[in-house]
Amino acid sequence: MLLITTCVVPVMGEVIALKNEDKQIQKKANDINPVLSSTTHLKFMIAGKALRALRTYWLHVPPSYDRSEAVPLVIVLHGSTGFSLMAPFWFFRSSWIEEYTEFSIKADQEGFIVVYPNAKYDFYTKGFDYNYGYVPNGAPKFVDDVGFLRALIDKMKQDYNINSSRIYVTGISDGAFMTYSAGAYLSDTVAAIAPVAGMIGCRASENDTWSYIPTPANPVSVIAFHGTNDSLLSYEGDSNVVSVNESIAFWVEHNECDPTPEINISESGKIIRRTYANGENGTEVVLYTTVGGDHWWPGNPWISRPGSPWLIDTIQEISATDLIWEFFQAHPKQ
Repeated sequence: MLLITTCVVPVMGEVIALKNEDKQIQKKANDINPVLSSTTHLKFMIAGKALRALRTYWLHVPPSYDRSEAVPLVIVLHGSTGFSLMAPFWFFRSSWIEEYTEFSIKADQEGFIVVYPNAKYDFYTKGFDYNYGYVPNGAPKFVDDVGFLRALIDKMKQDYNINSSRIYVTGISDGAFMTYSAGAYLSDTVAAIAPVAGMIGCRASENDTWSYIPTPANPVSVIAFHGTNDSLLSYEGDSNVVSVNESIAFWVEHNECDPTPEINISESGKIIRRTYANGENGTEVVLYTTVGGDHWWPGNPWISRPGSPWLIDTIQEISATDLIWEFFQAHPKQ
């Protein structure tokens, strides 16, 4: 019953009350990261005509926006998120992905609009996950996330002065799989994508056939990040996910980039950048390999900050957020 209520509440409009739910958790997050945005608001929309079409997302518009000039749009997709009766509105607070990437801070600095779409609850995994659109009988059931993203982009273009040549998608883990999917299905609209810790294909079990993103109709620039010690999605691939190299090769071939990359290794040896240049319509494919890196967002300060309940030693030598935005800036749709 609680899940149904959670899904129905947003029809009332912008749900300001949800941002103040579970104040103890919110206060803990504020203590960990004092740069939380107070101007990110929960929105809702109807995306599609099928069941489960009511969708929610968090919208952050930079203070500099005045509609006089078209601005870029960045869509940030969260990873698989669990549900807890102890904190039922923690997910809808969206703070973990906003704080985790600090993309709202970057948006204020650079003057672009950023949205954080919320996935639907998956009764099989008991978490909030995206339906990539290419997996037969994919979960969550009766959810069209590809259609949701397209509708969301259309809504942003209707409500705000969005630069149509500068629409980008990024995400981590489950959100990275969805990012690859968005690049494939929405290649007519999306200029560049930035998956962090994700692949282009998967299967539920060894008895199932492999499912891959479809061949995009248009070239799309790609910047990807993956750690060699990723404990959830193996860099080399396994019985359930394809490898990082296969994922990158797919886009290199599709974009008709140079097959031999330019390789740069950091002084510490922990960061390896492979750049596949000269793709169609000015596209590039770039892979950042973090040697020893796990299933995290490189440069993320939140989980490594003293006092964080998720204190771990993350890769701080690079900032994925900074590098992603620099890449997006350099790769508009042509």
